[in-house]
Amino acid sequence: MLGRRQLREKAMQSIYAWKMSGKLADPRIVEKNMMKGVNEIYDLYIYLLNLLKFQKEIALNKIEVAKVKNFPTEQDLNPNLKFVENPIFRFLDENNELNSYTEKNKQLVWDNLENDYPKKIFNKIISSDEYQKYMSDTENSFEKDRAFVVDIYEKHIATNDYLAEWLEDRSIHWSDDFHIGNSMVIATLKSFIPKSNPSFNLFKVFKDDEDREFLTRLFRNTINDDDTTRKMIDDKAKNWDLDRIATLDLIILQMALTEFHCFKNVPPKVILNEYIELSKIYSTDNSHVFVNGILDKVIKETQRF
Repeated sequence: MLGRRQLREKAMQSIYAWKMSGKLADPRIVEKNMMKGVNEIYDLYIYLLNLLKFQKEIALNKIEVAKVKNFPTEQDLNPNLKFVENPIFRFLDENNELNSYTEKNKQLVWDNLENDYPKKIFNKIISSDEYQKYMSDTENSFEKDRAFVVDIYEKHIATNDYLAEWLEDRSIHWSDDFHIGNSMVIATLKSFIPKSNPSFNLFKVFKDDEDREFLTRLFRNTINDDDTTRKMIDDKAKNWDLDRIATLDLIILQMALTEFHCFKNVPPKVILNEYIELSKIYSTDNSHVFVNGILDKVIKETQRF
């Protein structure tokens, strides 16, 4: 599921799109597109889980092909099945929610064994040190099985540049949200236990209705308070021309000031730290210093406004 920082990221991106339109875009349409993009993260999550599942299918196919070749070796006839029998693959194969959603959304299936992307990933996996170590380990434990799948996902799927390019072609949102989808998959894998069954609940995009409301309120109120927060920043940014402030810095500051005002249950220091982190990730090298300075003044002078 998306954490609050990720929800702030989605609001920031949509507010940026609205500003780049010269504030001419209908905020209702921008918000609708924002929510559509957020909901599509679940599709990405399912797609990535199915990609991981597909690694087992590639391995099984390779085993079957080896058995029927003209001169099969002893290893071909009696292959090491540790990878394909990893219980995490079984949990994914049997999961009711994953199977039901995929059945209704066939575009999220990986079923072409000739597809270069999953094959490239598989080849990287089987040539890796962690694969060789896992396959040769004679000690069996669920913890090791789970740790291995998490490891290969993190190293060979989550960081795969080819896959990121493929996702960008599939959806305009997915390349930006790849890191979110990866975090959801990894959290899912780590949450499996030996007694997990087909009814195991997958993660949702929103933890609850409160998180959904947080996103929409933050987006709407930041836009509605645009003039007010811009004036506040102008008052605090001595010797700075607002027109020279990076657009993302201005948006980050306006969102933070809006959150100070509209979400009184969130401690000011938490808000300060969250938006400083956003500036470090998305804006210029020195942006976090500027953002910290402005927001610190607001906290010290008013606590809330």
